[in-house]
Amino acid sequence: MARPSPAIAALWITASLSVLSGCATHAELQPTEQEAELSETLQGRSIAPATAAEREAIHNQDLLTQAAFWAEAYELNPGDREAAYELSDVLRQLGSSQRAAEVARQALALYPADQELLSAYGMALTADGRGAQAVEYLMRALNSGEPDWRLINTLGVALDQSGRPDQARARFQEALGLAPGEPAIMNNLALSYLLGGEPERAETVLRQAMQHVTAGPEVRQNLAMALALQGRFDEAREIALIDSTPEMADANLEYIRALMSSPRSWDQLRGSEALGG
Repeated sequence: MARPSPAIAALWITASLSVLSGCATHAELQPTEQEAELSETLQGRSIAPATAAEREAIHNQDLLTQAAFWAEAYELNPGDREAAYELSDVLRQLGSSQRAAEVARQALALYPADQELLSAYGMALTADGRGAQAVEYLMRALNSGEPDWRLINTLGVALDQSGRPDQARARFQEALGLAPGEPAIMNNLALSYLLGGEPERAETVLRQAMQHVTAGPEVRQNLAMALALQGRFDEAREIALIDSTPEMADANLEYIRALMSSPRSWDQLRGSEALGG
C-alpha cells in the first residue's frame, strides 16, 4: 500500500483507514506453553520496581519518560498486568502501535478477561490499521465495563476500516452522546463521510468541530481537504495555512487536484494509508 501524501496524513485521529480481512479469535490469545509456564512461575511472586505512589506519579511525566518507566517494570515482570497495560497504552500514543499490540496480546494470554487489556489490544490493533481484528476485542471491552466514549469512538474507526461505514457512524453518534461536541469523534465522523464521497457533509461536521476549544490542527487540515475536494481551493488554502507552510499547503492541494482528475479518486483516497495522533 502506498505511503500517504501530506494531505492524507491528517486523516484518522486514532487509526489508519486500510480495510483488512479476517478477524482474530479468542483462541489466538490462549497462552502458549512458555506463557503458561511463566504464569505458574509468577504465582505468588511480586517484583515491584516502584511503589504505588511512584507508579501514580509517573502519569504526570512526558510520554517518553512514562514509556521508559513502564518498560522497565514490564521487563522485570512480564506478568505485571498494570505495567503491561500502561506500556501498551503509552507505546500506542507514541506511534509504536505494532509493539503496543504485541505487549497487550501477551498480557491477555495471562489475563484473558481483563477489560483494560482488551481495550488496549483493540485500540492498538486499530491504530495499526487492523480494524477487522480489533472489533471483537473492543466489543468485549465495552461489554465488560462502563460506557467509554474513547472506546466507542475507536470501535467506530475499526468498523470503518472493516468496510462497515453505516455501523461506524452509528458508533460515532453513540460516542457523541457521551461526549457532546468532542472534536476527536466529530473528526472521525466527518472523515467517514469524506471517504464515503460526501465532502459536503464532512465540511459541516468539521466546521462544528472547529468551534470546540480543544480542536486540533488535524480538524482544520481535514476541513481544508473537504473544501478542496469540492473544488474550493482558495478557501482550502486559507484554512491549510493556519497550521502548515505555503509550500506544504500548495503540495497538498496539488495532490488533491491530481486525485480529483482520476476516475477512481475516492477509491484512491480510501486506499491511502493514514495515521493521526
